[in-house]
Amino acid sequence: MTATAFIFIFISLLLHSLWHFLCKSSGKASITFFAIFSTALFFTVSSIGVWSGLLFKIPWHIYKFAMLGAFFGIVHEVGLIWAYRNSDISLAYPMTRALPVLFTFVMTALLGWGKTLSLWATGGMLLIFIGCFSMSFSGGSLHESWQNKIIAIRKGLLGIVIAAIGTSGYTIADSFGIRSIMEFAGNTNRILTAAAYSTCREITAAVVLWNIAAFFGSRIGEKGSCRELIKTPQPYLAGVFAGLAYLLILMAMNYVSNVSFVQAFQQLSLPVSAVLGFVILKEKVTILRIISLALIMAGLIMCVIK
Repeated sequence: MTATAFIFIFISLLLHSLWHFLCKSSGKASITFFAIFSTALFFTVSSIGVWSGLLFKIPWHIYKFAMLGAFFGIVHEVGLIWAYRNSDISLAYPMTRALPVLFTFVMTALLGWGKTLSLWATGGMLLIFIGCFSMSFSGGSLHESWQNKIIAIRKGLLGIVIAAIGTSGYTIADSFGIRSIMEFAGNTNRILTAAAYSTCREITAAVVLWNIAAFFGSRIGEKGSCRELIKTPQPYLAGVFAGLAYLLILMAMNYVSNVSFVQAFQQLSLPVSAVLGFVILKEKVTILRIISLALIMAGLIMCVIK
């Protein structure tokens, strides 16, 4: 894990937290929201990617990874919609961040993708998973019972698992895609190259999401939401911030020996969000939340020990 990768991921997670807040503040996550979101994301990355000169030269074997990344990105968004509609965000969000760490680690280990992780890195990722998992029980009212929190998580569990599978899927697919396009691009600027890859990915996602919204929107209770969301700034701003955030993640993938590091270090968004909550929103500082944050930070430190 290099210092360059860490800086890219840290700036990215700040942008990620910001677009996630915009998604929540819009009132309701939906297919229509993510269709507008993906369109804004596409225009953000394409305005950068067009300068690479690669957009109409990318071979099919690279574009296949972009399509696969887009597919799993949509799976992730569908999972988020389900999770947020059926459980509190304070419970669902840490869970959707915890499971991808485990899923990505297991997949890369079983299939032998990337450099074999050290015992320290393996132990660190397990600590991150445990910390994120316990964080999901630290939200809500101080007087809320553990049984009620488990029930709340259970209601959104299917969405949480779907979102986690989507996150793991696009992380792995895009890691292969970005490495392939970097090799293909040669001496082309890395940011422009990453933007070109992301442009291919997001045009696919946007087209698919708009088709889902058009043909199935009325069947899944989103009739009439399109006009309302088009007039609100949140999905557009969220798309811009997400585009910049994911460009940085794609860049970071080129500076790590195993993509599991990228997935693990994205969990820094939880401690950052928690600190902002403590300082700005004056949220309660519970013992469980402090322990959870300590586990996550300890796991991250273990991941960088060689």
